[in-house]
Amino acid sequence: MRSGGKALPVAPQPATIDQIGKWFKNFLEKELSPYPGRGWVVARVTISATIVMLLVMTFRLPSGFLGAIFTLFLSRENLAATFRSGFRTVIAFLLATAYTAVSVVMFIDDPLTHFLWVAVSLFLSFYLIHIFSDYGTAAAFGFMIAGAIPLWDETTINVNERFENTLWLCFVVAIGVVVTIVVEYVFRSIHPTTDLTEGIEARLQTVEDVLRSAGEGRPLPDESEKRLSLYTTVGISRLRRLMYRSDYGAHFKAQMTAAIALLGRLVDIAGSFQLALHERTSPVEPSDGQRCLRLAEVLAGFREDLVRRQLPRDSQLPAEEEPSNIPFLATMEATAALIPKAYSGSVSMQEFVVAPLDEEGPTRLFLADAFSNPAHAQFALRGTLAATACYVTYTAIAWPGLSTSVATCFITALSTIGSSRQKQILRLGGAFLGGFVFGMGAQVLILPYLNSIAGFTLLFATVTAISAWISTASARLSYLGVQVALAFYLINLQEFTIQISLAIARDRVFGVLLGLISMWLLYDRLWVRNALDEMQTVFARNLELFAQVAEQLIESDQVKAILKIRQLRDQINAGFQAVTAQSDAVLFEFGPSRERKMQIREDVRRWQPTIRTLLQVQIAAAQYRTQRPLVALPEAIAGALVAFQKDVARMMRIMANEVSEKPAEPAPEIQASAARVQEEIRRYYEGSGEEISPEASDVIRLIQTLAAILSPLYQDIHATFAVPREAGNALPQTT
Repeated sequence: MRSGGKALPVAPQPATIDQIGKWFKNFLEKELSPYPGRGWVVARVTISATIVMLLVMTFRLPSGFLGAIFTLFLSRENLAATFRSGFRTVIAFLLATAYTAVSVVMFIDDPLTHFLWVAVSLFLSFYLIHIFSDYGTAAAFGFMIAGAIPLWDETTINVNERFENTLWLCFVVAIGVVVTIVVEYVFRSIHPTTDLTEGIEARLQTVEDVLRSAGEGRPLPDESEKRLSLYTTVGISRLRRLMYRSDYGAHFKAQMTAAIALLGRLVDIAGSFQLALHERTSPVEPSDGQRCLRLAEVLAGFREDLVRRQLPRDSQLPAEEEPSNIPFLATMEATAALIPKAYSGSVSMQEFVVAPLDEEGPTRLFLADAFSNPAHAQFALRGTLAATACYVTYTAIAWPGLSTSVATCFITALSTIGSSRQKQILRLGGAFLGGFVFGMGAQVLILPYLNSIAGFTLLFATVTAISAWISTASARLSYLGVQVALAFYLINLQEFTIQISLAIARDRVFGVLLGLISMWLLYDRLWVRNALDEMQTVFARNLELFAQVAEQLIESDQVKAILKIRQLRDQINAGFQAVTAQSDAVLFEFGPSRERKMQIREDVRRWQPTIRTLLQVQIAAAQYRTQRPLVALPEAIAGALVAFQKDVARMMRIMANEVSEKPAEPAPEIQASAARVQEEIRRYYEGSGEEISPEASDVIRLIQTLAAILSPLYQDIHATFAVPREAGNALPQTT
């Protein structure tokens, strides 16, 4: 490379390598640092898996790796959720066992029909993973099929023995489930505080520490500095996962998820706020110090409400942003003020009353678009091609030890990470650490010198603890921990003995690598779009769904509208998860437009909590509609409400078009539309000589909140997409 006709010096290259090394070291330090509740989760997983291992070795249970690996998968937010998850897992294995027993007998004798049975079974398993409303149950079904296929390919044993080994697959998983539930019960008795509560409280405390240190003019303690750095890195993905697995109703889950998203945004802003304080050369102004202390008191109130299991109180923060000499302070105030709004129309957690929109609808066995959306069939075909390619390869070369490749395909397809590059790195890293370093390394250096189960137990618990610790990191690294455990268990828990044969370990590690290669060549390259396009598409679809929610609020058929809103709410919440997954994947995409992509990623991550809050405000408005239908309102008020909701729907569609980089019409004046509703309500009560009722005040508050949040959101999205496009700087679309 040349600049101005002169060759650039080579000297900066080592510096660049050093920078990458420092970045990687800093990344690992943040991802692997302890946080509240992490040690308890790792301890529970390690104890559960180790007990399963001891039972496998003591009672000589075949296929013990399945029982151990499922101790990492089961829910641990609360005992009831863990029990339900374990029960469904066992039921799924029983159904898969029955399917295998009935279907394989009809096709086992002929090689062609046997191969067709394998292909159909794989397709069915992958398809169920994508269309089942209960993801974990469908995954368990697939695991059973993946384990049964190599058993029924074994020709050295008779049919009765193969059937018996198939039953063992189900039984060993049931053992893992029972052990996990018992361990959870014991731990909940010792440590009743949930990981979700600890995670939220610790983040609020950290932001509060930042504000108090700024308000009092003292440096932030090192411990708080480390926690702030940790939480800005790991994000809130684990808190969201814990909330989805909790026992709360669907509506309250959505509200808490919105509040958690706002909390994550508050932590991120606090990181920028602290950085700005470090760069200041002058002390904090007394007025700004008072604002910092006032906001810290608000967050302390949120923490107290959380401990008492009450909803957050009103923040008492200024409605208008006051000028500040400290960057990000006003943004933190605005974000904190949004948290109570996420619970608009709610009551205490302890006394949460189920309203029509909160009622759980009939549980769906399959997703609504299970048999109409081609994406489900595409996913199943991708997974089937990858797993079948592995099956054909190890069968053709008569290397049955590579059968672990099929199970690897199922494990790797379960990831929700959107980037193929990210998954490839984590897969290969997990196979290397779990298979070569821990698996084969132990066989060479440790296992030959062990002569008792005690030594192997210590080794097994150590590797499991390391895997569990990694799996409790953020979404950027957690998948690596599962891969490490899988590779190690496949080597050491396939038989009920200490495995010191390097040939067997070699076969299983190579089987994992075969599965990874097949997934890379087939699964990751069919019907895959780049992560930024997918993120924008899903985000725009969420805005369109939000517009439909607004339109349902003016429907005359109230029962039909409530059912539709409930369905739309679930779709939007699922869209939030998809956007988050794809935003993580954008980090692994490179090219000339990377800077623009990263900026859009940050913008979308910043908009997500606001959209969540808007959704909760609209749901609160829908709750009010169930009590006071439009036909029961004065005509002028009803007309103003209809016009306002039409403007909301129109504005949402305009933003969806701009996010999709399509031409969009000018946005309506949403603030003026909200003012008309308020004016009509005020005029009606003045004419009747009555004071404005509490219900009417609630409506005014909801409308004002919605308009106050929606207007700046539109301006922000318009400035990000429409303005650059009009200037000819639109981001090139790629496929």
